Amino acid sequence: MEDVSFAYMQALCAYNGYTISKAERDNDGVDATIKCKRYPCNSSDCRKRSPIIDIQLKASYVKLKEKKNGDYSFILEAKNYNNLVMSDRMTPIILVVLHMDKDRKKWVKHSKSALKITKCAYWVSLKNNQPTNNGSSITVVIPKENILSCECLKKLMIKVSKEEEL
Repeated sequence: MEDVSFAYMQALCAYNGYTISKAERDNDGVDATIKCKRYPCNSSDCRKRSPIIDIQLKASYVKLKEKKNGDYSFILEAKNYNNLVMSDRMTPIILVVLHMDKDRKKWVKHSKSALKITKCAYWVSLKNNQPTNNGSSITVVIPKENILSCECLKKLMIKVSKEEEL
């Protein structure tokens, strides 16, 4: 599942011309780093060149549950959650969860016309949330509109370039 989730992120980055690098080892909850070359948009609104976003990457068919209002709840290890809520990071970090099918045969589809990763990923920034004292896990809510698409990733990179909160 981890490899499929990374492939999903690689595809989004390739579409936008970004680079993605996998963390060599656990480094403050960072699984991968996405970098944009130059400015992410042609607008003079972008203030900083070469924005960067760190991601903590998860994949699940069990821990991600759709709520009645359409949002998703995700069970996250407390250690990982506490890494994501830190407000003093130099580089912004988001949690990315790839929603996967329980049936492994449906994860990736291949045909002459397409290579498709089924379902999609959702993202959330937990910056400035309160740390948890819970020793095992915590449930986080991911808004239903936070589908991580090619266009969404570009919008996030533009926000970072503008020095806006994610």
